Amino acid sequence: MYYSVLLETSPESVADLSSLTKVQVETLKTHLLVLKGEITMDSALKMRRNTGISRGTYYRILHQARQNMVESLLTVATAAQLGILRPDDVQKLISTVSSVPTDLDPSKMLQVVTLVRVLAERIVML
Repeated sequence: MYYSVLLETSPESVADLSSLTKVQVETLKTHLLVLKGEITMDSALKMRRNTGISRGTYYRILHQARQNMVESLLTVATAAQLGILRPDDVQKLISTVSSVPTDLDPSKMLQVVTLVRVLAERIVML
């Protein structure tokens, strides 16, 4: 069921399987660069489609992304508490995803995303 949908949509990254929007993922990446001092906030605001966005829009998107991540973590924690997920399995999935290079050859990305999706489905014990 998921596999046919997965193949039809051709995800470009593992992030495409998450509940974060592409805009939220890009905003999080940009914000990390700001926090590291690699770019300025003004540069971050201008990076959006060469048109730029307002500071308020940037922080609204960042807040939404953070809220999605908090809710996702709490969902995983609740599932672990209920015995639906085993923490060790979740850690293995996170380690696997963390080891995927961000600049992976796009021709290999579909295979990686499919593998990650299968692993995620297998660790859910329902």
